[in-house]
Amino acid sequence: MAEEWLKVFDENYEVKGKATRMDVHTKGLWHETVHFWLITVIKEKYYIFLQKRSKSKKDYPNLYDISAAGHLMVTESPRDGLRELQEELGFSTVNRNKLHKLGIVKNIINTDRITDNEFSHIYVYMVNESTSFHLQEEEVSEMVITEFDSFYEFCMGARSDVIVYPWQAFASSSEKGLRAGKDKFVPHDDAYFREIAVLLKRHLEN
Repeated sequence: MAEEWLKVFDENYEVKGKATRMDVHTKGLWHETVHFWLITVIKEKYYIFLQKRSKSKKDYPNLYDISAAGHLMVTESPRDGLRELQEELGFSTVNRNKLHKLGIVKNIINTDRITDNEFSHIYVYMVNESTSFHLQEEEVSEMVITEFDSFYEFCMGARSDVIVYPWQAFASSSEKGLRAGKDKFVPHDDAYFREIAVLLKRHLEN
């Protein structure tokens, strides 16, 4: 497999050069990612989609995460990141009228194996309640949804868990959900969750 090269930055988002994806994570270098948060409306309530990462993933298997996300290669712009919606979730086309950029957020994940320092380009993508997915099985095992208001409180630290519903079951009117606390999510920094929640809420209220 060819090396993946990413642009690297200082903590003020000034370009400093490039490095391999492996070096970026082992050395804690700042780099760019794209995060797509999918939202739908069901019975006048907003619901947000989460992906459940495949059990075969090297990093964070079986944990809930952003609807779709990925790294930007050295030659790519944020809009090139739309390929993640196509590759991970199987969208053949993306309606750009339903895609909105909310900003750039610092996203930090520290584990005993990697130091992941990201400048994440944040997008919200509105989908309808009949949306279907064709998942890239080696990346994503399942799509689930949770009520946005509960997710907002969860991100802000006002509640300890959310109830997630398997999308296909929910779409067919089976509403049995599972409680998921922070231990079931990829360990993004708390500041990331708070900032994302605020950006999404502000967008939905406008």
